[in-house]
Amino acid sequence: MRNSLIAKSIVFLLLYPLLITPALSRNINDLLLSKQLEEILNLRKDYLLKDLFLKKSFNQFNKRYKVFTEKYKDATWSIKPLKNDKNESLLDIRIISSREINDQLYNLNTKQTVKIKTYKNKIKGYKVIDEESILNSQNSSLVINFISPDQVLIGEKYEVNLILEKPLDNSLTASGIIVLKNEDKINISNDIFEIRPNQSGGLFKYIKAPLKPGSQTISAIITHPEGIYSVTKKIKVGS
Repeated sequence: MRNSLIAKSIVFLLLYPLLITPALSRNINDLLLSKQLEEILNLRKDYLLKDLFLKKSFNQFNKRYKVFTEKYKDATWSIKPLKNDKNESLLDIRIISSREINDQLYNLNTKQTVKIKTYKNKIKGYKVIDEESILNSQNSSLVINFISPDQVLIGEKYEVNLILEKPLDNSLTASGIIVLKNEDKINISNDIFEIRPNQSGGLFKYIKAPLKPGSQTISAIITHPEGIYSVTKKIKVGS
């Protein structure tokens, strides 16, 4: 199936917002911060970003940011303040973009809640509180509902579903799901992603949460002659 052959490229591209977008903040007024970041990113004033980081944080950010902008050249950013303390800021970050792969256009939509730590008005560290990124074929009639919890208990067994909304007669689909254990060094492949043909009308899988509090990130995909739908989501894990 042609769609299955390009699935690993799509998921690789989908993962980059998860890796790069949170590293943005200064210990200044929330509204001013969000407006400054939107302007720098949307107007592609990349030369101003270095002033927002401590050296180590910028080097880490810049490598990932360059890879992302090479893939998604037309990204539009929306950054809104949710909370601001002395050395921490909580931001709502949204990204909309598109990407052409093998003559097919795909739309990217990412939303995140990000906690930023700063030192002397420069970025010291960050943490993604929650995140969801969706990549799907442009102008496709494929309608999919993604169902998963936002938070689970330590060691809990929970269900993740991607359900095709409309009946697809006898058309063959392929699907797969993985738990991302190392987001920085993930090596996407068809074997790891477990992409397999099915005619179930969706993807249904139980996943066990880790035994320590924190988060668990999953990535899932459905491919079909009418298009591709892929999602990556960070799920909170607590007691």
